[in-house]
This record gives sequence, structure tokens and C-alpha cells, in this order.
Amino acid sequence: MKNEHKLDIYSKKQRWKQILLVSAVLIGVGSLWYTNQLVKNIEITERQKMEVWAEAIRIVSSAELETELAFPFSVIEKNTHIPVILTDADGEIISHKNLDSLKAENPKFLYRQLEHAREENDSLVIDLGQDEYQLLFYRDSFLLRQLIFFPYVQLGVIILFILVSYIAFNASRTAEQNEVWTGMSKETAHQLGTPISSLIGWVELLKDKDLDPSIIYEIQKDTSRLEKITDRFSKIGSRPAMKETDLSAILKESLDYIKNRGPHNITYLLDLPSKPIRISLNETLFEWVIENLLKNATDAISGDGRVILHAVDIENSVIVDVEDSGKGIAKSRFRTIFKPGYTTKKRGWGLGLSLSKRIIESYHHGKIYVFSSDPNDSTIIRIILKRQEDQERDTSL
Repeated sequence: MKNEHKLDIYSKKQRWKQILLVSAVLIGVGSLWYTNQLVKNIEITERQKMEVWAEAIRIVSSAELETELAFPFSVIEKNTHIPVILTDADGEIISHKNLDSLKAENPKFLYRQLEHAREENDSLVIDLGQDEYQLLFYRDSFLLRQLIFFPYVQLGVIILFILVSYIAFNASRTAEQNEVWTGMSKETAHQLGTPISSLIGWVELLKDKDLDPSIIYEIQKDTSRLEKITDRFSKIGSRPAMKETDLSAILKESLDYIKNRGPHNITYLLDLPSKPIRISLNETLFEWVIENLLKNATDAISGDGRVILHAVDIENSVIVDVEDSGKGIAKSRFRTIFKPGYTTKKRGWGLGLSLSKRIIESYHHGKIYVFSSDPNDSTIIRIILKRQEDQERDTSL
């Protein structure tokens, strides 16, 4: 039930992301649709105004001397926002209105505006009688042009706001997680310190007793192991020392440790180059990562199987692969397995891989990821360490 709950947490997070994405798309589509409808309504209104304006021009142009023209002139004068160009039947410009007065002195500008008007709206024919007519061309008003682009600007602002908020939220959450990791690790190291000191004292006391030395030796080994674990926890949140180390020796020691404590039906293999691999790293923390990966590989195998630890030394980096013949990992979980709390085990808190990722990427500036995995076949977790000689590392988790 515990594992199902942890898996459900990430499923819910994924669903919430999908819901938010769909909501954003719906808001965007709705905004575009509404604005498009508004633009169409304004286009119809402006067309009707231009039809009235054209009729007013017809009345003024064909009116007798005694005709009252106050109303047609008022209609013509009230158009203060729709650019219009009046031409004769041959396309020669007769007059214009609501264009830039300075630019309109240039005939080229006027004819460019005429072409734009032809592209934007159909012309209106003004029948003057006796086979004479004029053509009225008009452009979209400034308000209408602004409305056409408004939803795209609005969407851009919304997307920018969401992006900035997401980055800020992630940064805040990461900082909070780092503080929790550091506090928890320091407290664990502190709590282990007192009983380990007591154990060391008891071991020294047992040496004076008539006991089997092999028993005392095994107790000493386990006590030393606890001291190493405490040292690992104490380094979280601080700046561990990096020094050039024999990586081959670390890999061999880690594999031997897991092999001696692993099931007998699992074969453990080590694949290393003949020449020792030397690279700058923190031995204590890196050893922790390798042991954690080997333990996970062991737990993934039910029945007979194999665990192989590969290492390849190339020009500027070192590649370490941990391969197992276990049940595999679904492709959709390749990233999820490195998140805190994710686990498929009946026991455990799902913190090992998350901590391993922090150690590799934050301390060693490397990469750790699922290189490949086939269901019920094999899985390869890959670590890439880059050589960065004499370089200061920002290793604060």
C-alpha cells in the first residue's frame, strides 16, 4: 500500500500538469475565438458605416443646387477613425480621409495605402448616374487592427508570466528541499555519532575478554562501516574535498562489499579497463552512490540473475554503467525514479536514487540517468564524470 501511495503521488502530479496544460490551451483557444468573433462584428459594423458613407458621397456628388446637404456632410465628417480613399473608375485617387497628412503628400504612400485597402476589404461602388461611378476603398480602423493582434499579445504575456512563476517556484522549492536534505543528513550523522562511540568503547572492552578474535573482528568491521555511513551523512550540505582517486579500486571494493552480502543466485561481474582509471572525485560520497546503485540492481532481480559493473575511460570523461538482468523500468519512469519518495520496494523511503543524483550532479558536476531498460530483461544506469582538473566546484546541495 505504501508503494502504491508513492506511485500515486507522481501520477497525480503528472495529471495536474496535464490539467493545467489543457486549461491553458482552452483559455488560449477561448480568447482567440472570442476576439475573432469581436473582430468579425466590428468588421460588419465598419462595413455598414462605409456603406452609409458611400451613400452620403453619392448624394453630395449628384445633388442639385437646391438640395439640403447638411445631413450627408455630417455623415462624411463623422468618420474620424476609418481610413478611406476615393477613386474614379480608372483607379485615380480623387480624395482621401484619415490618413497621415504629412505622408499623404507623397503619391507613392497613397497608392501603397490603396493596395492595402484592396487587400483588406472589398471596394464599394458609388453610382453617380449616366454611366459614371466612383470606387470607395477603406482600410481596417486602428482599433480593429489592435484587436486582431491583442489575443496573441495576451497569450504571450500569460505564457511569460507562467514561465517566470514556474522558474521562481522551482527555485524556491529546490532551495527548500536542499535545506531539508542538509538538516536531515546532519541530524542523522549527529544521532548516529553517540551510539557508534559507545560501540567502539564496547569493542575495546571486549578485546580484554576471552572471546573469539574473529567475532571481535566482525564487530569492528560493522562499527567501521557505521562510521563511514555517518561520515557520508555529515558531508551532505557541506563542500567535500575532491582529489584524484583510483576509480577502479573504488568500483572493485564496492562490488566486493555488495557481492559478499548479496544472494548466492546472483552473479556479480566487474568489467574494467586494464589500466587504472584516475579521476578527481570525493571517494566517500561516490562510493555511496555506487553501492546504492548495486543494491538497487540486486533488489530488482528475482531468482537467478546477474549484475555487471562497467567502466570506460575516454579522453575527457569516465563512463560507469551498472547493469542488471531484473524486471526493467518503464520508459515513462526514467526520470521519476530519481525523485524523492519514489520506490517500487515494499520497504524503503525512495531516497537513495534522489540522493545519488544530487551527489553526482551537484557535487561532481556529472550526469546520472537511465541509459536503457527493457521490460523483464535488463536495465543500465549510467554515470558520466567529466575531468575538470584544478577547477573550483560549487558543491553545495
